[in-house]
Amino acid sequence: MADNTASDIEPGRLEKLGILAMDMTESSLFFSNTGGIGREQFAADLGRLRRRLESFSTVCNLTQDRYHFSLGIIAALLNGQTTVLPSSDAPEAIRASLIAGTSPVILGGSTKQGSTFPHIEFPEIGAAATSHSDFRSDIEMCQAEIHVFSSGSTRQPECNVKTWNMLRGGAAITDQILQELDVAPESLGLIGTTPHRHMFGLEATIFATLGFGRCTYRDTIFFPADLDHALEAARKFGLSNLVLVTSPIHLRFLEATIMAAPEICCVLSATAPLPRAQAERLESRGGLKVIEIYGSTETGSLAVRRTAEESNWTPYAGFQLSCGGDDYLADAPHLPAAVPLSDEIDIFADGRFSLLGRTGDMISIRGKRSRVSALNSVLIEAPGISDGTFLHVKRDDSDFLAIVVVPSTDTEHALPELKRAIRTYLLRHVESAFVPRKIVFLESLPRSPTGKIPKDKIAELNRLAGVSK
Repeated sequence: MADNTASDIEPGRLEKLGILAMDMTESSLFFSNTGGIGREQFAADLGRLRRRLESFSTVCNLTQDRYHFSLGIIAALLNGQTTVLPSSDAPEAIRASLIAGTSPVILGGSTKQGSTFPHIEFPEIGAAATSHSDFRSDIEMCQAEIHVFSSGSTRQPECNVKTWNMLRGGAAITDQILQELDVAPESLGLIGTTPHRHMFGLEATIFATLGFGRCTYRDTIFFPADLDHALEAARKFGLSNLVLVTSPIHLRFLEATIMAAPEICCVLSATAPLPRAQAERLESRGGLKVIEIYGSTETGSLAVRRTAEESNWTPYAGFQLSCGGDDYLADAPHLPAAVPLSDEIDIFADGRFSLLGRTGDMISIRGKRSRVSALNSVLIEAPGISDGTFLHVKRDDSDFLAIVVVPSTDTEHALPELKRAIRTYLLRHVESAFVPRKIVFLESLPRSPTGKIPKDKIAELNRLAGVSK
C-alpha cells in the first residue's frame, strides 16, 4: 500500500468538517496524581523545549509520558522539524526510522536505544508559567511532517507521512464520540492503554487533547494496578466520567477492574477485532458503552460501531468509502488523497459497510472457507485460556492451521484436558475443518504493546509449532 504523503489539500476540504477552529478551553489538558496541566503551563514548557531542539532537523520522539510526548510533538511542528515515531523501541527499529533523517536527535527514552545519535532529556519543566505565546495560533497551517511507522504485524514497518491537520482530522472521530456521550465536558477524562506512538493512541489521546482540548491521563496504563492508579488520580482531580482507549488484548485482563469502576462510562477499542461476547459482558454492567473504532496507520480512525448491538460500521468525521478497481478506497476532507484499504469490505447504499477481513486473510480447507480474524475472535473466548491465536500457512492443495494458546493462571485443567476442552469449545462454534489437532501451549505470546503479533514473531511461532509450507 502506498504511503500517505503530505501535500497541498484541496481548499475548503478541511472547512467542511469545521476542524480548523481550535476549541480548547481553559480547563486542564493533562492530569495525573500530581494534579493537572493547563494551556499556560504547556506553552511555558513548550518554549523551553523548542530552544533545546532548535539545532536539529529530525526529532525521534520516544517519550513515555503523554505530556512530555505532546510537548515534543508541538515543539517539532513549530520549529519546522520532522518528527519520527518508530514502530518499536528496539534499536534497529529506531535506526531504520532515522536512516533518511538529517541532523537527528532522540528525545526521551534510553540512551542505549540510539547510541549512534544525539540524545537529550527534557529541560526542567513545571516551573511557574512565564510570558508566552499560545501555540494554537501558529499550528493550524503548519505543514511540518510527522512520520508514523506502521506496526509491522502484516509486513515490514512502513513510513506514513502525517501533518497536524491530518492527525487532528482523525482525532475528530474520538471527539465526536465524546460529544455523543452526553456528559459535561469538564467531568470527562481520557485514559489510555494503547501506546501513543501507535496511530490509534496518537489520535484518540494525544490529538484529542491537543486538537480538541480533551483532558488526558499522562501516565502509562498496562496492568490492573495502573488502571487503579488512573482512577484514583481522576477522582482526586474531580473527573467523574472516564473514557478508556484500549485494545481487545488489554481488555481481557482489565475487565474485572472496568466492571468495578462506575467512572468508566465508555470504552474505545481498536487494533484488533473485539469479540461481541466481550462487549456484551462489559455493557451488562450498566452505564457503559463499548465502541469499536476501525482504521489503519494509513487512514487513521475512520469508522465506528457499538459492538454489542451492531456488526456493521458507520464512517465518521467526513469519511467516505468507495470501490476503485481492485481496491477499496477511504477518503475524507483531512486526507490529501484517497487511501486504498488493506481490508475487504462490503459497502451498503446508506454508506455503512461490513468488514470481511484483511486481504490475504482467507482460509480454505476441504472446500470450507473462513478468515483468521474470525477464528481468533472465537478462540479468545475459549475457557481456560488467557490468550491465543491461530497460525495459518497457505498451501497449494489445502491450507494448514495450528493454534498457540496461553493457559489461564486459574485454570483447573491439566494440559491434555485443556486441549480437549479447547477443541470441544471450538467444535461448537466453527466448522470442524477449522479445528486443528495441533495446539501448542506457551507461557505468553510475543505481542507488541498494541496487542498485535509482529510478522517476524509469527514466523517464530510457526517454527515452534512445526507449521511450514
